[in-house]
Formats: sequence, C-alpha cells, structure tokens
Amino acid sequence: MQTDQKLASLRAVMAAENIDAYIVSNADPHQNEYAADRWKSRAWLSDMHGSNGTVVVTKDWAGLWTDSRYYEAAELELAGSEIELVRMNDIGVLDILTWLKSNLTEGQTVGFNGADTGLRQAREWVKSFQQAQIKTNTQLDLIERIWEDRPAPPQGELFIVDDSYAGKSIEEKVNEVRDKMNEQGVEAYLLGRTDESCWLLNFRGTDIKDSPTTYCYTLITEAAVTFYVDPGKLTSTSKQKFQTAGITIKNYDAIVEDLTVLHPSQRLLIAPNHISYQLAEAVKHCTCIESRPIVTDLKSIKNETEVRHLKQVLIDDATAMVKFFTWLHAGIKRGEKITELSASHKLESFRAEMTGFRHVSFESIMGYASDGAIVHYAVDETSDKVILPENIFLIDSGGNFLHGTTDTTRTIPMGESSQQQKNDYTLVLHSMLDLLTVEFAEGATGAQLDGICRQAMWKHGRNFKHGTGHGVGFGLEVHEGPQGISGKNLEEMKLGMITTVEPGCYRPGEHGIRIENMVHTVLSKETEFGRFFKFENLTFCPINTDLIERSILPQQHIDWLNAYHAEILVKLSPSLNEEEQAWLKHECRAI
Repeated sequence: MQTDQKLASLRAVMAAENIDAYIVSNADPHQNEYAADRWKSRAWLSDMHGSNGTVVVTKDWAGLWTDSRYYEAAELELAGSEIELVRMNDIGVLDILTWLKSNLTEGQTVGFNGADTGLRQAREWVKSFQQAQIKTNTQLDLIERIWEDRPAPPQGELFIVDDSYAGKSIEEKVNEVRDKMNEQGVEAYLLGRTDESCWLLNFRGTDIKDSPTTYCYTLITEAAVTFYVDPGKLTSTSKQKFQTAGITIKNYDAIVEDLTVLHPSQRLLIAPNHISYQLAEAVKHCTCIESRPIVTDLKSIKNETEVRHLKQVLIDDATAMVKFFTWLHAGIKRGEKITELSASHKLESFRAEMTGFRHVSFESIMGYASDGAIVHYAVDETSDKVILPENIFLIDSGGNFLHGTTDTTRTIPMGESSQQQKNDYTLVLHSMLDLLTVEFAEGATGAQLDGICRQAMWKHGRNFKHGTGHGVGFGLEVHEGPQGISGKNLEEMKLGMITTVEPGCYRPGEHGIRIENMVHTVLSKETEFGRFFKFENLTFCPINTDLIERSILPQQHIDWLNAYHAEILVKLSPSLNEEEQAWLKHECRAI
C-alpha cells in the first residue's frame, strides 16, 4: 500500500473504535533506540525510516514530529504523501501533547498502543488529556489490524561474551546490582531495556538489525535472578553458562504473569523510561520505586579490561578505515564508478576482515556533497549518488565487535574545495579539538562541556543542532547513557566513561562536515580544589588536513594534529600493505 492508502485504512479502524487521534511510533516494548522490524510501525505507515519520529493521525490531518537530525531526510521521504513534517526542535513549534490538546475538543479520544509506549511518556499523555477532558484508549494496536504482512517477533540466536572480554563474571555483576538494591532499599528490580540484560548476563543477541541485543527481561530479587527470553534463542553453551551462574530461565511472555503475582508489599524498582505502560499496569499493586536503572550507571563506567579491549578495537577499526580510504581514492583516480552505497558495502567488507567483527554498529552515513548536510542520511538504491572527483564526502560509520563498539566520522575532499568549505571544516575541527584537549573539574556536566565545544563556531557565526557527543557501550549500543554532551544533558562526566566528540556544520543543498573521535574520561590531576578530569583519545584514524584553513586554527591544535598523526603511523602501519602505507604516510604528513 502507498502511504495515503495506509492512512485511509488506519482512519477506517479509528472510526470503528471511536478514536479521534491516533499516535504511532517505532517504539518496542523495551523502549530501545532501534527496534526490530515488527515494531517499526511509524516507518511502515509513513515511509520515514529515521530512528526518531512519531506520527499523529486525525480524521483529516497527519503529521510527523522529528528532531533536527532528520529534517532533510524526512522532507524527502514524506514528499508526495499528505503527512506534514513537524520540526520539533524549532522554536515555537508545539509538541505532540500540546498540539493534540489544541486541536481536539472535550469528549474526544486519543489512542495509542500502551504495550509499546514508555511509562513516563504514556503517563504524561494520559494525565494531561484527562485534565483537558480528552479521553484516552491505551489498549489498541491499530497498526496490527491493517499491516497485513507485519513481520513476526524475531528469533535471533543469543551468544555468550566471555569473561575475558567483559572483565567481570555474571555472578560479580549480579552481586554489584544487589548491593545497589540494598543501598536503595528495594527487594526486586526489573531490567526493562534489552541492553541492560545483555550487560548483566554477559551475552549479546541478533534480534535487531545492526544492534547487539535480544528481546528479553531480567527480574532480580534477593533470592533469584530470572531471565525471560524465548528459549529457541538459547544455545546449549548459553544455557549451561546461565545455569552455572544460578540464572532461572523462563519464556519471554511469562514476565507479565510473574509480575502480577508479586507480593503487594514487595518494593520493586522500575525505570519509567525503560518499561512499557502496559507492563507497568501489571505491577501497580506493588510498592513501585521509580528511579533510574541501576545497570545504567554500572555499565557506563568501563572496567580496565573493557578499556583495554576498546583501545585495540579502535586500532582494528581504524585499520579497516585506512584500507577503505586507500581503495576509495585509488578507484576515483582510476575513474571507476563508486557510489555512496557501494562505498558503504566496501567499508563494511573491510571491517568484516577484522577479528571479532559482528556487524556494523549503525547504518553507515555516506553523505557525498549535499547529502552530507542530511545529518542522519541513510543511502538506499533511490537516493544513491555517484562520488565524483569534486566536492567533499562525509563518512560516519562504526562496527560492533566482540571486543567493543566503534563510531568514527571523517570528512574528506574528493577534489578542489571552496574557501567556504575549508572555513567550515576548520571551525568544526577547532571545536572538536577544543573539547578533546580540555581539562574540567569533577562534576562537570555534558551541558557545560557542550558549551566549550561550540565556542569557536559561535564566534564565527556557525552552529549545529544535534548533540556534541554521546556515550558508547562495550560491544553494546552505539548510543548509551546516561552521559551525553549536549545543552540539555545534566549528567556528570565520570571516570571510565566512553563518549564521542562530534561537532558539525551543515549547509543544506551544498555540503555537510562532521569530525568524530571516541574518548575515555581519565584523571588529569588532583589539587586542593578537588579532582580534575580530561579526555584520553581512543580513535586513531587520520584527520584530513587538506581542508584546513591554517589562519583560523590555533597553533596548539596544529601541534596536536602533528603528534596525533605521528602516533597513527606507528600504530597502523604494521597492519597495512605497501599501497595502504603510502596513502597513510601522505595523509599523516606534518603541517
């Protein structure tokens, strides 16, 4: 069906159920950032495929709310349909809740699927609509009724991560969690997000494309740890590992019944952002303690073993990228036809040669020329562009390995560059190195660090609308909290956290620039004023210097780049052939 046909079918079932407005997202029962195909309801309905976006449908209007990362892509994907793009990050734009209250009248009904909507979000909607005398129906999955070939729940195999990679055994992690439970005075703790269970029980999964998780829950009490997962996903090895660690295995769907029979006096810890509204209804008879998940904080601090492996995986990943860049430049020079899509496939093939590679950590962003201005551009057969020996090329990609997760962005010239491109590039690099080399007091937040990074760009009248950086998991999600570097993130940057630094500059219809390294928060010094932290650089992929306008880049940054490239030559050259070494040596020449 075409989008407008899908909307017509949805409106028909809405009318049959007396629903005046229906909210459709890509949310799954665990509020994962990326969902399996079965739960990509918004993507199916709208044909907008970015990770962020929510559609609201009424009897005579449809709109899609998304953030600034997807403005350009959404405009293209929504073209030709009746769905209007709502730019949710723009000043003065109404959010979904406010828009619905402004456009519905008392007695009308808003519907959404409570089985897939997060508790915090759903509760806010229900309460606010109730105050406005607007009814809600949270029991309806109307997309299920009209999506005739909807995919079944995934049945990907689960595999164990050896303790030599994880750095801690299942038993050690469970004990850490129970210690935190005791500190908080809770007797049971429900792990809602799938990556939390992956971390706790030292496994990874294959249920979601380009994501290392499995659809599951874990319930921890003082006496037991129960793992809820479809048994067909378990190998004999994983079963044995869990049994040895004292883990009880139950079917995925058994979680609802087990929660309903918890004793009412049981103090149960749940995370409102990591549990569905429907599942929360199953435990409303308990004494629910709503707080941030314990595992979020524990897994954000990487142990020494994880950091050691991450350092190696970023060397492996950089080696794959250098092989790719050598291939790319040689092919363009020979006049071969290389496109964004073929380049994406080739880069993945080089990563696949590296030991421990599982899959890409997200869909690679291959933004040539104007496509680089689409922050989360996703190339396909329709949008694919031939890469010419001109303009610039933005490449944002990463890999998920047994020994870590990577995320690197580089912007490279494919021919002669304009002065504007050089100025934009240099200011992005200036901003990135300002933050990469800063020292900051213990307790500094992501919002404070974000402002430091933007100073050079603001001074020259430039800005970018996405965050400056995000946490990265260990062989887990490429976007991992709680930390992040953005104006809205008030989380403290703590020792052991792994984070990206990735400022950018985008000119729609012309070009996009972004440069990104991963960093490790370490101790810098301790004085009578307290402890001070800094970032240890982890990424060793060369940063192009042909695009630099030297007059606006401080000498200390030039010195840093020269030392950085000298280190790259030492780290990467032994793994490269003669042609690749020659390319790397040229790219790492001193400036």
